[in-house]
Amino acid sequence: MPSMSTISVYMNQQASHCSFNFWKDRIHRSLFRSDVNYRTPKSLSELYEALRLDIANGVDTIVSVGGDGTVNTLIQEIAGKNISLLVVPGGTANDLASELGHKGGVDEVIRCIRQGETSAIDLININGRYMATNGGIGFGGDVAKRINTLRQKTPSFKKVMNITGKSIYSFFVAQELLSGSYETIDVEIESDQLSGRFTTCALWVNNQSKIADTFTIAPDTKNNDGTFNLVLLTHPNRAMLINCFLKVLRGKYPLDDPHFISVETSKAKLSFSTPTEFFGDGEIFSQSDTFNIEVAPKALSVFSLKLGQKNMTPLAPAQIALS
Repeated sequence: MPSMSTISVYMNQQASHCSFNFWKDRIHRSLFRSDVNYRTPKSLSELYEALRLDIANGVDTIVSVGGDGTVNTLIQEIAGKNISLLVVPGGTANDLASELGHKGGVDEVIRCIRQGETSAIDLININGRYMATNGGIGFGGDVAKRINTLRQKTPSFKKVMNITGKSIYSFFVAQELLSGSYETIDVEIESDQLSGRFTTCALWVNNQSKIADTFTIAPDTKNNDGTFNLVLLTHPNRAMLINCFLKVLRGKYPLDDPHFISVETSKAKLSFSTPTEFFGDGEIFSQSDTFNIEVAPKALSVFSLKLGQKNMTPLAPAQIALS
């Protein structure tokens, strides 16, 4: 096993599949030879305090046990630093964990540390906040927001999510398509690959191909290619939007749909007439009428069972800041 100083495990006990004793027992058995600290912060301020202390003390491995929201919180501090992140799926969607090949049991995932299987992945910088997976404005964000609101306000909903798993997203997407209000928003886009004013019901920014490991929204997109994917849905009515989603669900990418606009780019500016919510990595970013989006190449070192780019060093913070 590669030498390492300290491992800190961050557990979000609010995530759908997290239980402190369950995970601690399995992680301890897998990493019994390592110096492991277990963090269960009760607030964001407590989490950031512990994380900054870990960074100051030279911790070289952070383990995230939770969902994509937990990962998003952690990467704000460790991006560009000489720290590797291991993502153990403990949420519902677990988009980054799936992309890294972490779908098996915890013993298989933890084995990444023992084998030193690290890779460097891109992050997306959105108004100074990093995103690792997918995000957007409009339809997709509305679905994620509804699920998060129910999870926070209705304790029994967490049990439903434990039973249904990722299929809960398909259910809410179907419900929104069939019965939700069909709202559109005007956006002005500036990028080398796509510019102009558009009326859209949904806009996605993608750092990987799938959302919730179910919807292949950007099949050629990877989180280590120096670009991100921008998808714009400009369907003028609900029926055309439903037809587009049915194709995506069947694995038939809608290349022949003129209202499905998809480009790969490294930088874009989105402007709206009023402050708008951006939803990314399962979290709501700050409202703004302007979003400056830029790829941060190789900004995060991760353990991966899938990517296969071993021992790549992430860039320093000064190199990944927005220009």
